[in-house]
Amino acid sequence: MLRSFGTLPAQRPGEFKTIEAVINFYFLKLSGCDQGPYSDEQIAEMFAVARVDRATPCKADLLSEWKTIDDYFPMLKYGTQLPPRTLPQQSAQAKQTFSGNSVAITDVDVPFGSILKMVFKTFAAWLIVIACFTPVIFIIWSIVFAIIAALIGHSLSMPHRP
Repeated sequence: MLRSFGTLPAQRPGEFKTIEAVINFYFLKLSGCDQGPYSDEQIAEMFAVARVDRATPCKADLLSEWKTIDDYFPMLKYGTQLPPRTLPQQSAQAKQTFSGNSVAITDVDVPFGSILKMVFKTFAAWLIVIACFTPVIFIIWSIVFAIIAALIGHSLSMPHRP
């Protein structure tokens, strides 16, 4: 479906081109009934408020086969296509106190398995770095030790005069 979003000036004065964008619409099976059409944004909003889930039947047009919302919108489960959350209204006193600074704190939900994988990868990387630099450190230590031993040996081998 095409929707017109306005006009742009064309090359010649008095002539205008129409701005058109492709808007996708989908049909959903909710409570056993076919409902729709819904736009991408509407489906993302319904997913955000848990009105639909990844397994909800969905199709792109009336003639296509039913698939799931996850088939059409695989990124919804990661929250990347979700509409921005609306923050609760602040009190008038809080607005006056913090009017110059805006701070947003969001909750980040990272699975424990991902963190554990990251820790093991970091540990493996440090093992590789240590394995690469150990011979270099040993060689430098050996050279420094040889220089110190030569100086001490030379000072001890000199004859003493009474």
